[in-house]
Amino acid sequence: MKRITLIKTHLYFTGVTLVFLALTALSGSLHLLTGDETEVVKEIKSISVSTSIQKDELTTLFEKELKNIDTDYRYDYIKGSSTSQMSRPTTRTYYTISLVSGITTIKKHEPSLNKRLMELHKGHGPRASRNILGALGLFVIAAVLSGLWLGLSSKAFRTVTIATVSSGALIYLLLFFL
Repeated sequence: MKRITLIKTHLYFTGVTLVFLALTALSGSLHLLTGDETEVVKEIKSISVSTSIQKDELTTLFEKELKNIDTDYRYDYIKGSSTSQMSRPTTRTYYTISLVSGITTIKKHEPSLNKRLMELHKGHGPRASRNILGALGLFVIAAVLSGLWLGLSSKAFRTVTIATVSSGALIYLLLFFL
């Protein structure tokens, strides 16, 4: 492959993933530096049920109650256990149901912008976003590897590429083993 073709390929991968990479880094940095993933939580309803309710029964109850609470509310799926479930995606207003001592409690959650960004960062957005984010992740890897190859294949940039990659790997390993 000609060098100019590799440079163009690298630029295409980088251009496509630039916003994705910046928002992922931003949400991760905000999480680490501020941890301010707040949300407004309101208790909507409490219902007495049998303490031996199964997961499927709790899901059915939750779905029925969501239709009664807000007829316009749409969700992709419900995730959880036989004692606690949530509607997904959690990147927008969502509901949870929990079962404690025969009482189910349904709560409405309205996440802050930081919480929404972190939920998307963790892959908790709409189901359609998973494949898109997965593909963008592969594009990021392609951009990084093509940039690494370009740096190593150029005599002018080889030393600085090796130094920066080595220092980045060293920082990562030090953080990993702390």
